[in-house]
Amino acid sequence: MNLLFLLFSQIIALPEQPDIRLEIIGQASKEATWAFFAPHENENVVNQYVIEQIQDKGGVFVILRQKGERLIRLNIEPFSVRMDPNRIFTEAGRRKNILKLNPSLRENTYVFHRAMRRSASLAKLILNALGGKDNAKTWVAIHNNTQGYRGDDKQGIGDISIHYYHKKLALDAGFLIAASPPQGDEDDLFFVTDQDDFNAMQQHGWNVVLQHPQVVSKASQDDGSLSVFAQKNGIRYINIEAERSTDNFGVNHLELQSQMVDFVFSRLQSPLEHNITHK
Repeated sequence: MNLLFLLFSQIIALPEQPDIRLEIIGQASKEATWAFFAPHENENVVNQYVIEQIQDKGGVFVILRQKGERLIRLNIEPFSVRMDPNRIFTEAGRRKNILKLNPSLRENTYVFHRAMRRSASLAKLILNALGGKDNAKTWVAIHNNTQGYRGDDKQGIGDISIHYYHKKLALDAGFLIAASPPQGDEDDLFFVTDQDDFNAMQQHGWNVVLQHPQVVSKASQDDGSLSVFAQKNGIRYINIEAERSTDNFGVNHLELQSQMVDFVFSRLQSPLEHNITHK
């Protein structure tokens, strides 16, 4: 690890539970109005490349860390409460997330409410590291998924893909308003809140999905994700999603996801210039 990296990063622990930490590379600022966030520690295919780009171009990259897993665990004796860290940014989302992953807490109000408070505290810590909601900027999430999706009749094991989103649209999923025609690998895609981003990404040959603005007003569509919180607060949001290997199934799409990062930076820095086209 070189001196530049040491000077450029810091670790901030959640006061209520210090084993939950944020690694912060760079610094949120008015000059570089973008902040990258990796909520799931095991989805890290392109993290090192993002770190290099942040060091070169500015901005901040926030990585949530605990035990290298997708979910975090809130240690509230005598329970270990599981949480999806991308479902903690609204009260409704936190509630749904806790009850879904920890159904036994429905009647344990003491532990449930402590879990609600602690997850809210973590959300606040993350949002502050991203620069807060009052400064106009773009939040870019880094995610990875696994090959295909369960129920695709092709032995898929993942949760999403561009084909999955088309299926959800056909079933009138309320959190989506549009999805581009499938191109390339179905697991490599953008999920965005801005119509201009959707148009540009589709034009340049990328798989892209557009979140429905009604997530702001419809409680049924509020899952507590950063994309919902961003849309509620008028913040531009881009999710860079690509395939990763798991249990010797699928492959890490590092090169492709690096190209997706480059494309996003081309829009962040010079939105009107020609962007990188996916071939």
